[in-house]
Amino acid sequence: MNNTQLTGKLANPKLMLFAFHLRSNLAKGDKQSVEADHLWHKCVALGQLLQTNPQLDFFLEKLNNRNSQNRQPSDDLELYEPNGDRFVRFTTVSQPDRLPLTGGIYPMRLHDTYALDFTLLSPNSTVEINQLSNLNFQGCLLPCEIQASLGQTLVLFAKPVDFAGNDKDLAVACVDALFQDSELKQPKPKFISEGKLLGSPIFEFDNSDFQDPTLKCHILVWLDTDEKTSEIEASGNYYPPLLNLLCCRSKIIYVYHQAYLCNEEARKLYRQLEEKVEEFSRLKSDRKERLEQLEGWLTEVPQIVGLTYARYLRDIEVHQITIETNVPNYSYWLKKLGDCSVQEMDNLDFIQNFFDDSCQSFQEQIKVNMSYLTAGRLLFQQMIETIRGIVEVDAQKQQVEYEKKEKERDRNLQNTIQAVGTGIGVGVGVAGILASSYDSLKEPWDFPSPQHPLLPPHPFIMVIAVSFLLGGGLGWLSWFLTKRHLTHKLQQSSSVQANLTDSQNPPVNHILQEAEEVRSTRDT
Repeated sequence: MNNTQLTGKLANPKLMLFAFHLRSNLAKGDKQSVEADHLWHKCVALGQLLQTNPQLDFFLEKLNNRNSQNRQPSDDLELYEPNGDRFVRFTTVSQPDRLPLTGGIYPMRLHDTYALDFTLLSPNSTVEINQLSNLNFQGCLLPCEIQASLGQTLVLFAKPVDFAGNDKDLAVACVDALFQDSELKQPKPKFISEGKLLGSPIFEFDNSDFQDPTLKCHILVWLDTDEKTSEIEASGNYYPPLLNLLCCRSKIIYVYHQAYLCNEEARKLYRQLEEKVEEFSRLKSDRKERLEQLEGWLTEVPQIVGLTYARYLRDIEVHQITIETNVPNYSYWLKKLGDCSVQEMDNLDFIQNFFDDSCQSFQEQIKVNMSYLTAGRLLFQQMIETIRGIVEVDAQKQQVEYEKKEKERDRNLQNTIQAVGTGIGVGVGVAGILASSYDSLKEPWDFPSPQHPLLPPHPFIMVIAVSFLLGGGLGWLSWFLTKRHLTHKLQQSSSVQANLTDSQNPPVNHILQEAEEVRSTRDT
């Protein structure tokens, strides 16, 4: 049904903003974060936009004084109580094109969370449906404007007057009116479920397409169609269970989103590391280049796996524990809200469905992500050990080559020394021969002549030539035999070292096989 076809009005419409903002986190302990006062600054900004009377500038100062003076060790604390009144009350300046409104601010601390109830209402008045936009002036109460870290819920409570149509169509029309001129800021939520609370119908709207809780727009349209509803609602007994229930819901959605972000970042690292695994089959053949490549990996990979990847896994585990803690809390406050309801009329299945479906699926998805990422961490740890093994083996081989070259230099030096010694021995022998052949020098020297062109060598020349040939031959034979012996010993040593390093060669193929198994598990 189109909005223009709806007839009727709404009496005493009231729009309540329940916003939740993280006060502290696990890393900072109980210490308040710098951005914890975000909601209170938003209240001051809303007061300026709505032109409230009084202005809300004083609110932040009194709230800070209250926090500094209070040392109450309670998890739940009302943060504003200057004169015994827990609410900051105000009105808006009357303008011709806008409804006069009254409002109230109720700030609270719920354990590690700041909770804000910012309410606007048009009391004792009956308004057209399209005038509901006055309660959300310029979309000021939408999530994109409030930006509460844990998210928010808008609850519209109004009494239909002279309306004979379908309640669901009226609820849809109310949401459309709240989003007049604001849909460009944020997409309008869709109807997802309905039920009954305190005897009157209530309709739930949400844009579940958004994962970010700061952009999720959760709206409850509560139509006051029963006399009991106004009486019970005015008593306020339902209020604490509803506030805490919505807080638990926002926490669960927020924490799941954080776990989702951690999983996405961890998967990016996983893909980077998987590329390293693939490169194992394409390692460079040159030992020196391969050693430089793997030493670079030893600097890079342990930092990714041991620090960044492990931190994401730790954060996901913390988020899983947080969800497991808040799910029973959600169930507890749901029961408390049920105790306040009209038993024979109420239907809280739309709230129970979040507990049965969303909470369950969130936990199961986190467990699946954890199992996948944990298997990857084991693989990468094995990869680190393999890299270290290859580096160690290559370093040993490089050391063996260095020692081999050193031995080669030593062997050449020994050969040189031996050759020089042999030469010296030959020289000494020649000197002895020269001394013993002194008498041959006394024989006359004959020179070639035309009559005798070919003459036998002088005996002294013969003695010298034979001595040099004999000494040189014996020196070369000694050098050759020494070189052969040393080469044989070096080959035996290299063979033993090669067998040793081959036995220590790490199982690269085993790593590649494990990587394939992890991928198969992921795909399954």
